[in-house]
Amino acid sequence: MSKISISNPFPSPSLLEKVLITELIDVARVCYSRGWCAGTAGNFSLRGSRGLIWQSPSGLSKSQLSSDAFVAVDIESGHPVEPSVRLPSLEMPVHLGVYRAVAEARCVVHAHPPGLVARSRDCLDLVIRGAEMQKPLGSINHLQELRLPVIKNYTPDAMPQLATELVGSLIKDVPLIILAGHGVYAWGDSPLEALSRVEAVEFLCQSAAF
Repeated sequence: MSKISISNPFPSPSLLEKVLITELIDVARVCYSRGWCAGTAGNFSLRGSRGLIWQSPSGLSKSQLSSDAFVAVDIESGHPVEPSVRLPSLEMPVHLGVYRAVAEARCVVHAHPPGLVARSRDCLDLVIRGAEMQKPLGSINHLQELRLPVIKNYTPDAMPQLATELVGSLIKDVPLIILAGHGVYAWGDSPLEALSRVEAVEFLCQSAAF
């Protein structure tokens, strides 16, 4: 009599995705330790295989993330793909908007660096020239003008609308978008690359002349 094979209908990260989620957890703790994700603020995600993203949960301190807390979300529908006691971050639609619009985005880091929060309150794009730290954010050199997109900060119930609207605000080769007076979403090929871009924009906000 042949054995019946029963497969798990719920997804799990691949070995590579597990490594990257561990790196993402380390990045989240760095952001928390710097005061960029106070309380339960901030959210982090990884583009996985099979049309999924792995999204950090809502309502959990970024000092306490674990790999099994990440929620699998379908990129197309925006819905979690399995029952879970954890809900994905309320700002998950912003992550979805980035992944849908930017094919090379593998990871998204969202944090609230205070210099950037203060600089972006007027909801005007940040325009920088003459700073070496422009180069990680898309400038060929420090003589080129760098424009960083700033868009309105939506309320949580309007976040799904933002997933579509942010596409028109993205600037080619600039790997981030800023919500006015709120924080930054930066992306990259890895969690560490996305973190380096958050670090770069915060440095510019604290030191560059606008």
